[in-house]
Amino acid sequence: MKNAMILSFVIVLLAGVLPGYGQGGRVFLKVRQENLRKSPGGPQIGELAGGTQLEVLERRADWVRVRVTGWIWAESLVSDSTRVDGYQIRVSHILLADEQEAVRVRERLDKGESFDALAQAYSIDKASAAKGGDMGRLGRGDLSPAHAAFEAAAFRLKPGAISGIVKTNLGFHIIMRTQ
Repeated sequence: MKNAMILSFVIVLLAGVLPGYGQGGRVFLKVRQENLRKSPGGPQIGELAGGTQLEVLERRADWVRVRVTGWIWAESLVSDSTRVDGYQIRVSHILLADEQEAVRVRERLDKGESFDALAQAYSIDKASAAKGGDMGRLGRGDLSPAHAAFEAAAFRLKPGAISGIVKTNLGFHIIMRTQ
């Protein structure tokens, strides 16, 4: 993995920083390595190497809000958050063997019938049908290339949205993104 600096405002604990620094001042990370956190005591979002130059933006007790400026590999950036490595969505589906039956089920969904109930009643994927069609979490590349159409359709959906009919080698899917 390439060494990367975060180009935004972040929170970091600076061990042993001189007490005389003020807002807008430049400081250097004294320790060999320090965790970068989203908020004081919050989740870790990265690490900084010793000697990294930082700009002090604000101080709160033992925490200092800093700005880090650096360079990262351009190919490491994406503008679509769903393209971030490890990003997952939660999906449910109704799998049908017959396209005409899929059309009828989709029409019933359009009329407001429950996705969960229709999945339980009609899906030939019995494992997910028992859970109202819930397939759990799905990340990009988790499915085989044979199911690329399913994955692409699922990732195009906004939470709560239901797809049209998606054909794969397993049959005809109606997909709902739940998260």
